[in-house]
Amino acid sequence: MNARKRARSGGEALIRAGVLTRYRCGPDNRTGHHMHWLSKAAGALRRSILGPLVALGLFAAAAPAYAALNLSIGNPGLQHFDSDGVVQLNFGLTGPDGQPVGNLTAENVKVFEDGVLAKVVDFRGVGQGRPVDIVFVMDVTESMQPYIDAVKQSMVAFAHDLAANNRDYRLGLVTFEDYTVSKYKDCNCAYRDTLTSNVNQFVQWVGSLHASGGGDIPEDQLDALAYASTLPFRPNAQAILILITDAPCHVRGDGPDREGDLAYREHKNPNADVTNLVPDDVSRMLRKQGITLYAVAPPPFIEPAYAEIVKATHGRLYNIVTEEGRFSTLVREIGHTIATEYSLSYKSPRPIEDGTTRNVELKVDYNGQTAEATTSYQLRGVGGASLNPSGPSAGAGTGGIRLAQLSFSWWNAAVPLAAILALLLLSRMRFGLSTEDLRAIIEAHAQQSPAAAPPPAGMRAPTRPRPQAPAPPQPAKAAYPPPIASTHGAGTATLTTLNPVAPVASEYTVLKDEVSLGRGQDNDIVIPHPSVSRAHARLLRRDGMFEIRDLNSTNGTFVDDLPVHGAATVSNGSRVRLGDVEFVLKY
Repeated sequence: MNARKRARSGGEALIRAGVLTRYRCGPDNRTGHHMHWLSKAAGALRRSILGPLVALGLFAAAAPAYAALNLSIGNPGLQHFDSDGVVQLNFGLTGPDGQPVGNLTAENVKVFEDGVLAKVVDFRGVGQGRPVDIVFVMDVTESMQPYIDAVKQSMVAFAHDLAANNRDYRLGLVTFEDYTVSKYKDCNCAYRDTLTSNVNQFVQWVGSLHASGGGDIPEDQLDALAYASTLPFRPNAQAILILITDAPCHVRGDGPDREGDLAYREHKNPNADVTNLVPDDVSRMLRKQGITLYAVAPPPFIEPAYAEIVKATHGRLYNIVTEEGRFSTLVREIGHTIATEYSLSYKSPRPIEDGTTRNVELKVDYNGQTAEATTSYQLRGVGGASLNPSGPSAGAGTGGIRLAQLSFSWWNAAVPLAAILALLLLSRMRFGLSTEDLRAIIEAHAQQSPAAAPPPAGMRAPTRPRPQAPAPPQPAKAAYPPPIASTHGAGTATLTTLNPVAPVASEYTVLKDEVSLGRGQDNDIVIPHPSVSRAHARLLRRDGMFEIRDLNSTNGTFVDDLPVHGAATVSNGSRVRLGDVEFVLKY
């Protein structure tokens, strides 16, 4: 029997023994949605034979840690890894008194990725943190009304602490019982599928909640967390979910909720499992999107699922049984913890998307005392670029043998070569690109990589197809198509490259009133340079003038060496720089 089933069996045994009691409600004395079973459990367990054991465990958990420093680290952020190989980390540091240490500098920290020291390229101390999006995932079944009221009362102080520490915050709300209430349009929820930076609006959202309904004891927390992970988090923001529930969760295989109310039966198949998820599924979802879970929920001996997800996402678990009497204070403390986190960005020693998992170790040295914490992340891309041959494992008291990392120097030549060979095959089969388009791509790649790797042994290099009949001369096609001409009849403008590096063109023609610029192939003007973001900026014609807007690019947009924050006017002859690529705009 696994840990979760043992915990649930123990809870059911306590119910049968009378330690946990259900609420009775309604004129027919039928079983209501739920029970306020955890708070009753705390008192009953103290009076039972298990009381001393539980009290001893709680005392040990609550005893102050005398370690000099306590370091916690969140999920890595990979928003800019594809363009510059940078990884973001958020971490908190507390002293022996449990209070945040607020005066760290970049010199106090070191980051290691797979054992290799990484270069920290950006460090933000307390009061300089990056934006944060926080979504409260709240159980709204009958016993939760006191917690809903406490959240409402605490949110102004919660948001004030974030603002006082210069955190650009947004707040969201997801509600659930035996189904995710706010997922469906008929909930008529003002907070559905949105986040707000107005704390008063959020307080109104929470104030509109009324705890009621439900069915059997467990609720549908897993589906609620999965839905919350799909909300519109900002790409550059730290993403946090705060789960508040006093019940265990349904998992795949539990079967249907036979005690579900009418609302449950209208939104769920009453003859199917409440959810198709297990905790590992939710952990993978949140880790993939860099979301951290804070949970105020039953302890692991009652429901181990929450501890599993919190551990996987490098979050925190608070025992709702022992924290019941100070819940309002706890909400403010969670806000203070988030507000006083540090943020740093480091350059990966292997800035390539190869599908591998990277282990990250953070070390802090402060006033002669040290603390360490670890996390990991997995990259998208083609797996197998890193081969880790098995070697003897490190034994106790030995230095061990590290896994050998094979060189990645072949990767940049092998992948383009494989793509070109595939295109060649498609062109011969009369699929995909024409021969002329393929020739242009091969020539562009040759200019970018003069010393490209030779084709594999036994394979002939691609040859120019023999013409079947004389044909009129065709104009050479560029590797990147020019933007479509404007239908407004406006005059043309040009972006002339000041420091052209292949395959960046020496000049781009602007024929539309609004064009997108970036490294991605879906832009109007494609600038194939690693310092340029996929979606870097937009150039707009306004009343005979041009305006450029930065799209939250990694390396910034500049006009005449002045950084663009939002938008800036570009005069005729002004210099425009995207990352490391500089142009002159003439119109």
